[in-house]
Amino acid sequence: MDTKEGLRLKKEQELKILGMHCATCEVTVSRAISGVNGVKNTKVNLASGNAIVEMEGGKLADVVKAVRKAGYDVVTQKLILNVKMREEEGHKVREILEDIDGVISAKVNSASGSAVVELNPLSTSSDKVVEELKKHGYLAEVSADKVTRTSYLRELLMKLLIAAVVSPLTLIQVPLLQLIFSIPVVFYSGSIFHRGAFRAIKNRTTNMDVLVSLSSLTAWFYSFVSFLFIHSGYFFDAASFLITFILAGKALEAYIKERSSSEVIELKTIKATKENGEVVDSKNLKVGDLVVVKSGELIPADGVVESGEGFVDQSIYTGETEPVKRVRGDPVIGGSTLITGYLKVYVTRAGDRTYISQVVEALREAEVVRLPIQNLVDRISSIFVPSIIALSILTFLIWFYPLHQPLYFSTLIAIAVLASACPCGFGLATPMAVMVGIRKLLKKGIVIRNGESLERLKEVKTFVFDKTGTLTKGDIKLERYVEYLPGALQKASALESMSNHPVSKTISSLYKGEHKVESYTELDGGIYGKVDGSEVLIGKRELIRNNCEGQPQGDISICVGWKVAADIWLTDELREGVKDLIDELKERYKVIIATGDSSNFADRISRELGVELRKGLSPEDKVELINELKKSGPVAFVGDGVNDAQAIKAADVGIAVSTGTDLAKYAGDIIVPNISSIRSLIGQTGRTVRKIKENIAWALTYNAILVPIAAGALYPILGITLQPEYAALGMAMNSVSVVLWSFVQ
Repeated sequence: MDTKEGLRLKKEQELKILGMHCATCEVTVSRAISGVNGVKNTKVNLASGNAIVEMEGGKLADVVKAVRKAGYDVVTQKLILNVKMREEEGHKVREILEDIDGVISAKVNSASGSAVVELNPLSTSSDKVVEELKKHGYLAEVSADKVTRTSYLRELLMKLLIAAVVSPLTLIQVPLLQLIFSIPVVFYSGSIFHRGAFRAIKNRTTNMDVLVSLSSLTAWFYSFVSFLFIHSGYFFDAASFLITFILAGKALEAYIKERSSSEVIELKTIKATKENGEVVDSKNLKVGDLVVVKSGELIPADGVVESGEGFVDQSIYTGETEPVKRVRGDPVIGGSTLITGYLKVYVTRAGDRTYISQVVEALREAEVVRLPIQNLVDRISSIFVPSIIALSILTFLIWFYPLHQPLYFSTLIAIAVLASACPCGFGLATPMAVMVGIRKLLKKGIVIRNGESLERLKEVKTFVFDKTGTLTKGDIKLERYVEYLPGALQKASALESMSNHPVSKTISSLYKGEHKVESYTELDGGIYGKVDGSEVLIGKRELIRNNCEGQPQGDISICVGWKVAADIWLTDELREGVKDLIDELKERYKVIIATGDSSNFADRISRELGVELRKGLSPEDKVELINELKKSGPVAFVGDGVNDAQAIKAADVGIAVSTGTDLAKYAGDIIVPNISSIRSLIGQTGRTVRKIKENIAWALTYNAILVPIAAGALYPILGITLQPEYAALGMAMNSVSVVLWSFVQ
C-alpha cells in the first residue's frame, strides 16, 4: 500500500470566507463545506468571516469549490513561479505542488518553466512553496520574468562554451590527454544533467537527464577502467561530444522558447515620464498621475488623454495594425505605442490593474492548461525512460552473448541506445503548441483566459449570440413613431432624460423643453414617473399591455394616464462582418440569437441573418437556454453586456467582446476584440489542437526510427552503427524539432 494512500492524516485549514452577512449565510457555508468528501468537522464564524475545517484525506480544492458553488468566495492568493525543470517533469512538479499543505491548485507549463499556484494565504506562503520545491531539488523563484529564463539560458551557454572548446581536444589520439580533457566536459558541462538525474531518482521518477547522465557516465567510466586495466577501447571523445551536442540542442531550444515568450512579458515594465520630468517604472504609477508620452514611446498605463493629440498603435488590444487618432478625452491603453504626436495622459489604472497586466496574467494562466491528451503523454513518459534503460541492457546482452560481439562494441551500442531516446518531445508537444497558439491569437487581439477552452471549442455544437452590442453596434436610432395623444412624446422625452440607457438617450433626444419630472422609477422593461402632473409609463410591449388601455404596436410604447399614447419603432445596425461570419458558422454549427430585446427589430435581425431567435430573455432565461442546449452538445456563448455575464459563465466556452463590460470580460474564457475575430479564433484553435497531435506523433515516430538504428539495426545490412555522440545529437534535435514545428500554425 502506498504510504500516502495508506495514512489518512488529519489536517486543519483556516479559510477566510467572503460574502457572509447573516446567520443563514453561516449555516449555508457550513453545510457546503461539511458535504465535501474528507471533511470531518467545520466551524464557521460569521463575525470574523473565518472557517476552521478539519480534514482527513480530502482535498482543499474541493472545499473551496464547494464554498464558491454555494455562492460565496474564499480569499486565496495566486502565485506565479519560474521553476527549473525538464519538459517531462511538469507532471511531477505539479504533484509536488498539489501535495503542499495549503495549496489549492497548481498548473504547470513545462515548456516555459512556469507554474501558477493558488494557495490559502492563512496556512502557507510563497516562501514555503519555494522551500518545498527546493527540498525536492527544484529551484524556483516567485513572479516569472525574463531574468530567470535568461539566467538558465546563460548557464547552458556557459557550459556549452566550455564543452565546445574542450571536446575537440579529446580527439587527440593520446589516451591520457583524452582522459584529462574529457573531465571538464563530462563533469562540469554535464553537471546540469547529472544533477537533474539525481533529482529525478530522488523523486522516484525518470527523465531525459537520467538517460544523458547514464550514457555519458557509462561511456566515461568504461573508458576510465579500460585506461587503468585493459589499455584499449576508449569512449572519452564520445562521452564529451555526447554532452556537447545535447547542450547545443538544449541551448537552441531554450533560446527559441525565450524569444517566443519574452515579447508580452517585457511590456509589464515600461519607463514612464511624469509631468514634472521624473522617470519612474510603470508599476510605481498611481491613479491620478499625469504622464508625458512622446512619439515612438509606449504608453505606460491605462488612462485618458488630458491634452495633446497623436496616432496610437493599439494592435495589442484590437489586433488592428492601423493607428487610431487620440485627442483630449479619449481613452488609451497601457502597452500600446504612440506612433506620432504628443500626449499628456491622466492615469486611470496602473500596476497590476492595467489591461496589459491582466492580459499577461491571463496568458500565463492559459499557458499552463492541462488538456486531456496530456494524460496520454504522461503515461508514455512514465514508462519511456525505464523502457529505454531496459532496452539498452537487452541490446548489450544480445550483441555480447548470442551475437558474440566484443565488449567494446556491445557497450558502444548500449550507450548509443541510451543517448538516442528523447522523452522531451512528448513533454513539449502540448505546452509548446498551446503557448504558440495563444500568442498568435494575442497578436490578433484575442486573449485566452482559460486554456482548456481551446480544446472545448473544437467540440462546440451550438453558438449562441447576444444581439445588442454584440451582433449590432448598440447605437440605437429612431426609425419612426406615431403619437396618438398630443404632448405624449414630449413628456416621454423629459422622463427618459433621467436615464443613461441607450434607448432612453434616443427617446430623450426627440424633444427638448421645460417639463417638470416629479418622480422617476426604473422597472423591469421600462420606466415609470410623473411629468407635469401626468403619470407616464414607457416600456416594452408586455409591460404596456399588462398595465395600460389599448394595444401597443411599437418596439417601445408610451402610456399617459394609463392609456397608450404613442408608439416608437427603433433600429440598430449590424456590426461590420457579422453577416459573413454568421453565414460561415451556420455551415458548421447551430446558431441562435438570445436577446432581452422583445421588439420587432429583433425579428428583423433574425430574418436578415437567417438564424433562430429567442427574444425577451432575462439573464436567468439565457442561462436556462444554455443548459437546455448543452443536452445536445457543448455550447459557446458570445456576449458583451452585464446581462450576458451569467450566460458567458454557464456556457462550455464563454466568449466576451472586449468593447463590452468588465464583468462580461471577467466571466469570459476568451476575449475577442470584435465579432469578426471569432473566425480567426476557430481557425487557430483547430490548428493548435492539430499541432499537439502532430507533435506527439512526430516524437513517437522520431524515437521509433532512431532507437532501432542506435541499437544496431543497420549493422547486419550496411555494416554501420550510430556513434553515441551522434545518437545524442539526434536526441537533442528531437525536442528542437518539436519546438520549431509548433511555430508552424
